[in-house]
Amino acid sequence: MLDTDDLAEPKERRSRATPGVAPSVLAAQIAATAPWIIDGEGPASALVRRAPEIEVAWKEDALATEYFALLLAAHYLTVATFVPTDVDARIRHHAWVEAPPERLAAQLDALDATTSWDARVVSARTVADPRAPDSAPISGHDGEWLTVWAGALGRALMIEDGVASDRCLSAIEGSLDRQAGVYRALEQSPHQPRELVRACTVLAHNAGDLSRVVEQWPRHPSVEPARARFMKLGHERGDRFGGAFLRAGILNKALTAIENHRFLALRAARGLRRARALLLPIGPFFDDWGYAVARSPFLEQADRAEIVEGLLLTHLRGEDQHGCLRALAGIHEHLPGGLDRLAPDLPARMRKLVTAGVVREAIKTPKATFEARYVARARGVGATSSQLTRPASQKELG
Repeated sequence: MLDTDDLAEPKERRSRATPGVAPSVLAAQIAATAPWIIDGEGPASALVRRAPEIEVAWKEDALATEYFALLLAAHYLTVATFVPTDVDARIRHHAWVEAPPERLAAQLDALDATTSWDARVVSARTVADPRAPDSAPISGHDGEWLTVWAGALGRALMIEDGVASDRCLSAIEGSLDRQAGVYRALEQSPHQPRELVRACTVLAHNAGDLSRVVEQWPRHPSVEPARARFMKLGHERGDRFGGAFLRAGILNKALTAIENHRFLALRAARGLRRARALLLPIGPFFDDWGYAVARSPFLEQADRAEIVEGLLLTHLRGEDQHGCLRALAGIHEHLPGGLDRLAPDLPARMRKLVTAGVVREAIKTPKATFEARYVARARGVGATSSQLTRPASQKELG
């Protein structure tokens, strides 16, 4: 299992004069979690390949703009993988602390370029705009960039840099408005109820991330209006953006929040890092991902057994989750011999789980039946207060 501690920079490679993760170490982390992207054609992959050159600049100036750009590239490339690089604090906070106007502007240029990169290249957790399916989708990446813009905005407001403040406000408002527009379009699209459920996860995640960064701004009169503007869009500020973030938050709380966490148990399954096709989508709709696991040419039987073990561990840690069960159902349906074929390669305590109980019930429930029931449940959210506060049970969803 690749733990973040395994990827931490060795003490002997740290320097008091150069805080942060060395570019060479960061490149190694990216190669460990997403080797398929290192030779990619995009600008993020190109930045990673320049890590040795950037390291020279970083050693001379830990705040070099190219180093900041590399941090953004690392986040873009890995945040939707099973083992993301841990640069959140650096791009949301440390990069902006005490930044003078010149550095603030240069870093905003780097951020502006990064936010234009297509999330579909590196993430399976995207939702298309039904009005323009080929346009940029909404995704968790939007939330990641919102937090970085928010970090910059907090600094710009504190030093009363009007140009930078306006730039950040425009980017944040534009992103939120675009996400809300996609959500409202899906609400009005009767043929895409599953996509609406997936989109609620995106909006709720992104609003929550933005709120957490804004909440951490220093207490100062110059930042309070913006703090009130962006805090708790899924709660107290639900009237903004047509109420899209409020409605998404309600649906997410009732159904999907429990289905979309970090899936830490799957980090041990190193085979999942070998291909873009094995990235995890938005839960609980994992049947097709189970098909990818069953049929992937990048996986051997031992790899699939590790993945099944991780899914079973996920189920044991949260028995109200359905996504891991649907993944198991997808693997069983499309792997010759099904889960029974993998059972001998599982730890003894796991073998019983794949032969009885809720796993077998999930296997018996067709994908179409499960999704129809789940979508019906989503449509009913809001009918009673109990539907807003509890996840659906396995019995309800089959």
